[in-house]
Amino acid sequence: MPISKWILPEGIEDILPEQAYWLEIKRREVVDTFLSYGYGLVIPPLIEYSDSLLNNISEDLNLQTFKLTDQETGKQLGLRADITSQISRIYSTYNNKGINRYCYFDHVVRTKNRDSKKSRTPIQAGAELIGGDSIIDDAELINLMLDTLKKFTSKKIFLDIGHVGIFKKLMSFAKLEIEQEKQIKKLIRSKSTSEIKKYLSDLGIDSTLKECIGNFPKMHGSIKNILKHAEQLNFFNNNIEDDINRIIRISDIVSKSHNDVEIKYDFCELNGFDYENNVIFSAYIENDSEAASIGGRYDCDKEGISGIGFSMDVRHLLKYQTNKNKVVNHHGKWILEKCDE
Repeated sequence: MPISKWILPEGIEDILPEQAYWLEIKRREVVDTFLSYGYGLVIPPLIEYSDSLLNNISEDLNLQTFKLTDQETGKQLGLRADITSQISRIYSTYNNKGINRYCYFDHVVRTKNRDSKKSRTPIQAGAELIGGDSIIDDAELINLMLDTLKKFTSKKIFLDIGHVGIFKKLMSFAKLEIEQEKQIKKLIRSKSTSEIKKYLSDLGIDSTLKECIGNFPKMHGSIKNILKHAEQLNFFNNNIEDDINRIIRISDIVSKSHNDVEIKYDFCELNGFDYENNVIFSAYIENDSEAASIGGRYDCDKEGISGIGFSMDVRHLLKYQTNKNKVVNHHGKWILEKCDE
């Protein structure tokens, strides 16, 4: 019988034995790390009704979700593009009182990716702390993220901490259309002052607000760069000062546990899905411009229950595979070999 060579769709790929073995070892190490912090492992279904999967969730997540019809009921199903929304459902269904902690290590499926080089079937490892909204909770989650990332690499790690709530408060004050907000968010992430000011010049908003938004690309790096424009931000919303103080206190706590991680502030850090509305953060590995892990705080439901979580694409981290343990093919048999670093 002839063997056909099939081509997989763009952004969808196999993981072969050499990498799959390493990945399985890391999965065990990561899950043990989650458990050491008191996070319970859950395995939500890959597919569920889209109305629960996308309940009160962002527009960009909706666009990333494959949808199909359930042949049993005729209702619309969705293939999960993110696991955070499922953790929120699990919390509200099985334990919706007080603080609870969950973790996961599983596949998601996406219709497309902003970066064409990335996989459309990421393997997400992540954790969610739901029901608590203290600074200690924020720091715990970030510490767990950094401990997890260190399981994949010994290279230097950089942590960026921001606060998307500040951007959203300014957008609320500006009363812009959704597409205008999206464009400003895109330009802020690119840190292009000239492009932002050029775009803002055509919008009918207050000149002081234009200047404030135009200064966002300067608000990254040391805390001095943030505080330099803090008074201007507070003019539009008095709560912004509390937002800034919160991320300063979080970074102080995290630095005590991870003094080898370089921490910076970045108000242009607006990655991830747009359901996040408070503290946000990203971790980077030395000599890699792509965020290795992202996370942030969000509202779980309309009752005001808050959660904070992070996720990392383990497929992206496969490039940090070491040669300490690997499997190689010898005459059709896969053999475990232990190699010196």
